[in-house]
Amino acid sequence: MQSKTIRSWQELKEGIAHIISNVCFSRKHLQRLHAYTISFGLHSNLYICTLLITKYSSFGDLETALRLFNDGNLEPSRKRTLVWNSLMRGYSRNQQPRSVLDLYNRMECVPDSHTFNLVITACSHLSEFELGSRVHSLARGRGLEFEVLTGTALITMYCQARDLITARGLFDGMPVRDVISWNAMIAGYSREGLLHEVLALFRNMRFVQGTTEATMVSVILACGHQNSLQDGVVIHAHAIKVGFGTTNQFVCNSLLQMYIKCRALNSALILFDAMILKDAVTWSTMMGGYVQNGQSTDTLNLFNRMILDTQILPTRPILLNVLLACADLGDMQVGEQIEEDYIKGSRNGFQSDARLNTVLIYMYTKCGKIETSLDLLERISPQTENVIAWNAMIKACAEVGQVDWASKLLVEMQRRDIHPNSITFLTLLPLFSSASILRKGMEAHACTIKRGFESEISVANSLIEMYGKCGRIQHSRDIFNGITNKDVVSWSLIIKSYAWNGNGMEALHLFQVMREEGMKPNHITFTAVLSACSHSGFVEKGRELFKCMKDEYELQPAMEHYGCMVDLFCRAGLLSEAYGLIENTIIDAHDSVGLWGTLLSACRIHGNWVIGEAAARHLFYLEPRNAANYMMLAYIYISAGRTECANGVLRLLREKGLRKSPGCSWHEEGNLIPASESIGMVSLY
Repeated sequence: MQSKTIRSWQELKEGIAHIISNVCFSRKHLQRLHAYTISFGLHSNLYICTLLITKYSSFGDLETALRLFNDGNLEPSRKRTLVWNSLMRGYSRNQQPRSVLDLYNRMECVPDSHTFNLVITACSHLSEFELGSRVHSLARGRGLEFEVLTGTALITMYCQARDLITARGLFDGMPVRDVISWNAMIAGYSREGLLHEVLALFRNMRFVQGTTEATMVSVILACGHQNSLQDGVVIHAHAIKVGFGTTNQFVCNSLLQMYIKCRALNSALILFDAMILKDAVTWSTMMGGYVQNGQSTDTLNLFNRMILDTQILPTRPILLNVLLACADLGDMQVGEQIEEDYIKGSRNGFQSDARLNTVLIYMYTKCGKIETSLDLLERISPQTENVIAWNAMIKACAEVGQVDWASKLLVEMQRRDIHPNSITFLTLLPLFSSASILRKGMEAHACTIKRGFESEISVANSLIEMYGKCGRIQHSRDIFNGITNKDVVSWSLIIKSYAWNGNGMEALHLFQVMREEGMKPNHITFTAVLSACSHSGFVEKGRELFKCMKDEYELQPAMEHYGCMVDLFCRAGLLSEAYGLIENTIIDAHDSVGLWGTLLSACRIHGNWVIGEAAARHLFYLEPRNAANYMMLAYIYISAGRTECANGVLRLLREKGLRKSPGCSWHEEGNLIPASESIGMVSLY
């Protein structure tokens, strides 16, 4: 009889446990079940209590879960790890990582792998890496360091702390890894832009665990961060192969972002059109891609298509992209319509959204409606956000060349007790990089000193550049000398400033000092020093530095470096060497237009019709409608006494129906005078 009673009791307990775990889908139902357990005296049962805590937590009722945990019937001696873990898991699911750590600090029993997983995850969310390291030591002492749950949580935490060496050591030490472990390590490498390591792990994972959605997203994002279109295309092909091609929303959105970051807008558009499901993120990403590539009209067309053809409502990112497109186009009418229809009176709180209002201010300022922008500032109350909005206005003025308004805004914001920040000056100083408005630049400099921003290296670098462009090289040098911890930008800008001001010798001397101090030059540094060689005629030194760039620093020359070398050779009359450099260098044909143009101009100066003819042939192919190239070649032929050849070029020019517009020059009052009147136009017809 007793065994039958025990069996009935056990069956009752298991039945209630099953209902709580698998059948209960509402808080009211759970409360009835809870009352039922009390009536049968099961509420103090460790297993049932744990299930109730877990279920109440899943419904967000942490208060009841905590009362159950603190129930006097569950004495501390009976609160096993299972109960502590259930409440910790509840806090974790409800985004309360601080409560997880507080509970862990009160824990009265031995933690297990589930405990360590929850606590280390909470440390990651709170960036409590020091505490996480101590918990790691405890886990190591209990032999759980390389267990799947604990190890994966530790990998995630160390990746977030940017300690990839420790994370990889844990990953390699795990005897058994699940998909989450692989994804955690790949995601860590992806966030740091370590594409080589991401791809190596991805290749290994494919053979061990297969490919998941999370894996694909991490790998695709890594390709985008490194602008590796070639690898991105290969990963896209793999995504199609494993069934993520056009159906998986997250993978497709990641691919779209990758193509846009790699500036492969046509590929992004093909994918966008092929996607079966498009959400707000998809549309926003594509619109952002158009904005970033200067195709603002396409942004507005896509927005209209979304409104007409789908049920998707404009989100904050979508509206930001559309307003930026309106600002770029100077289309205030559409911008006002967007504000009226989707921001004013919006139930989503868009009217008080600081970022949207900031972009509206930027848009109205670019459209010349500064008074409207000033009125909109009243919507933004916190001072920090106010500074961002004022900076947006100043940036808009800078972009449309409104120097006076930009200066007035700096004064006005201070009058309203809005303190400018470093971004304010980083926006203003480049605007004053002209000798005619040096006074305003010096006033801004005085303001940076007053506000304590001169010591910020980015502001100091901007001051170096401004004074260098204004011809005040000593001011640039004084600021440079005052920087305590000079970075590569500081060195590059002071070298460039001396190059701008014709002092190539000092530029080269500074470059040598920079190298002696152990500062590694970058592409910008070499552009500056090669430019100095070009303007000062240091041919041998230029050759040496160009070789040093590739051989010693393993920097692949970009178009600007080739441009400096071609300019150097052309100034020195070494036209054959300039021709050979352009002809034999593997560069994009259309990007080389400027180089061939420089060489063609030099051929006119040096009277070399042979190389001029060869350079012109390239330009005729690359720019068939540019009449200036035909005129230049004709000038070269006339200078060389080859009148028939000149007439042949002019006949070709007429046959193509091309005509060169007359040039213009400035006189002191700033009025335009046709070049034919100012310098005397010689007709070639």
